[in-house]
Amino acid sequence: MNAREQWLQDRMTGIGGSDAAAVLGLSKYKTPLQVYQEKRGEIGGIPDNEPMLWGRVLEPVIRQQYAERTGRTVRLPEGIIRHQTHPFMLATVDGITDDGRLVEVKTARTAQDWGEPGTDEVPQAYLIQVQHYLEVTALPVADVAVLIGGSDFRMYEIEADRELQGMIIDGEADFWRRVEQGIPPDPVSFADVQAMFGKFSKEGAVEADAATAEAIANIKRIKEMVKALEEEEETTKAVIMKALGENDTLIQKGKVLATWKAQAGAKRFDSKTFQTHHPDLYAQFVAIGEPTRRFLLK
Repeated sequence: MNAREQWLQDRMTGIGGSDAAAVLGLSKYKTPLQVYQEKRGEIGGIPDNEPMLWGRVLEPVIRQQYAERTGRTVRLPEGIIRHQTHPFMLATVDGITDDGRLVEVKTARTAQDWGEPGTDEVPQAYLIQVQHYLEVTALPVADVAVLIGGSDFRMYEIEADRELQGMIIDGEADFWRRVEQGIPPDPVSFADVQAMFGKFSKEGAVEADAATAEAIANIKRIKEMVKALEEEEETTKAVIMKALGENDTLIQKGKVLATWKAQAGAKRFDSKTFQTHHPDLYAQFVAIGEPTRRFLLK
């Protein structure tokens, strides 16, 4: 097992800083139920992607730039730090200076949600992450060094907020109790509901309360609006396609607005015909997927 695999395994034993916002229901990318399922080993974690890869690649560069600009010496603690009194709280920090400041390194595509450099105006999820780290390490202040868009280097300062840290501890303690006792958080998204209830059903009827009845009415209205928009889209496309006629490109002042080009017919495997002529062979290669539930409005 390499160092990264060991780190990933150790993260399963508690809540890390990158989990904190999601656990508290404040993440745009992950729900509490998804983190719960990851910690319980019910689903895998988020697969590595290009932003994550480049974040790791650029981390030493940004950390060095922070050190050069501030004149501080930054040391990188090895492994995961565990809270002394709340062992479910974990921290993998990007650096600690010799004068006792936490250093958190970030990369960002755009400056959205980043305030003026030197302030504590960072995206909410990062604020929660940093306060989580400050609580685990018992450090008084953190510097966030971020490279935005590949060329905009900024630094932000976040002081320990004991009131916010207390709220984080309470929320994470409740979440970790659920992980240990196998009590999943309430679903908060369509994906959550699918993950929790989407595979099996039992015969039975449930009386709709006022909120559910309103949701039924709303989704019917939405479907009607979508249908009307789709019909409008088809009518509008017909105008454009009529203008093209047999030509394949529509332009205006040299700029291409639309194309309508002939393509070769798609090739597909005719499984029905194959099943008719080779039923035994077909049966050998039929894969049965996981059961799913189908939702229908009446």
